Amino acid sequence: MGIKIYISNNSGNKEIENHQHRILMILKSLSIEFEAVDVSAPGTEKDRDYMRANGKKKEGFRNVLPPQIFNGEKYCGDYDDFDIANEDDELEEFLGIPRKTPKVDPTKTDAVAAEPGKLPEPGKPEGEEGAAAPAPAAEGGEAAPAPAPEAAPAPEVEAAA
Repeated sequence: MGIKIYISNNSGNKEIENHQHRILMILKSLSIEFEAVDVSAPGTEKDRDYMRANGKKKEGFRNVLPPQIFNGEKYCGDYDDFDIANEDDELEEFLGIPRKTPKVDPTKTDAVAAEPGKLPEPGKPEGEEGAAAPAPAAEGGEAAPAPAPEAAPAPEVEAAA
């Protein structure tokens, strides 16, 4: 027995439907074999009872709700657990199946900032932060305002006669 996803095709809850669809879509895209078990279909009462007895009930809900994921008799988790495992690239471990591709580690570049925690000044290449002299201090220890650029004379407007 492999991966079983307990779903409901008659939930009436858009969030549940979206979660179920996302799980099935991801598993199909990764070519992971699974069986979808519709616990709302007639004659699946045993499956529904099994899901409720062995699945995870969310806080504030009376019953265990689909989707619930199992590998054989082993409970794997619900949608939230599945989503976290997928985002963390640990889906195969979550499902208890062998990895098809090796886990990818982030590339290490050995790049180190000149001074950790300090960003270079905007518009200046790294290493030239102290090249410009600081503005002279004004009275009271504050930096003096920068001199204003010279303004071009305004064009003269002829008065209407």
